[in-house]
Amino acid sequence: MLEHFLISQIFSFFLIFCRVGSGIMVLPGYGETYVSANIRLCFALMVTLVLTPVLGPAMPPLPPSNTILFLMVANEILIGIFIGTICKTIIAVTHIAGAIFSVQAGVSSAVIFDVNQSSQGSIVGNFFGIITIVLLFSTNLHYMMLRGITESYTVFPVGKLPPLGDFASTIAHITSDTFTTAVQISAPVLITGTLLFLGAGIISRLMPTIQVFFVLVAPQLMVGFFIFITTFSAIMLFYMEFYKDRIMAIMGYLK
Repeated sequence: MLEHFLISQIFSFFLIFCRVGSGIMVLPGYGETYVSANIRLCFALMVTLVLTPVLGPAMPPLPPSNTILFLMVANEILIGIFIGTICKTIIAVTHIAGAIFSVQAGVSSAVIFDVNQSSQGSIVGNFFGIITIVLLFSTNLHYMMLRGITESYTVFPVGKLPPLGDFASTIAHITSDTFTTAVQISAPVLITGTLLFLGAGIISRLMPTIQVFFVLVAPQLMVGFFIFITTFSAIMLFYMEFYKDRIMAIMGYLK
């Protein structure tokens, strides 16, 4: 009797860890490359340990077949990665907006390693990404990401095949909103950049001997960074509202 109880508890812990651990490994802020893998693993184990007494009774018994066990584990990992990927995709808004800012300001060639995306990125996009992570934790929105993983058990019970079609549709919708919001955030610099290049084209037609686009570099830098400085606070406030709304929408979906 005691042996059966221990086995069922260990199996429940393992199943919860599969979903929670895979989600935390992808979530923004928790799953970044600059966070040690050991720290992420310990954090996932602690969260799983807290959730096991609550979610343990809802876990199915140990399956008799290894094939069924493998499918259950794969489903849990897939669900965790799905939730983490959605949160990670929403974070990409600031990176796309930063890339647009860099192009319009004429500093797109100045790239550095982006620790949040694990690839080369623009300086402005890297700055946006770091500030976004700081704001997520300072405004306690990171708790909502963890809550999303917990609430997912009410919609995606353990042992049932997740709705892959809904997963693909949700990710496509979030990706579309991400690009739309990035363009909205970059609207001030896009408008001023377009007007600046339009004026440069007119001057080039009126005075063909002048190297207009060489002369345009300094005004382009000044205008771009002026727009960036004056709109930065409004951009971050707008983005944090967008992130909160999207996470709340996901939470509503999971409920």
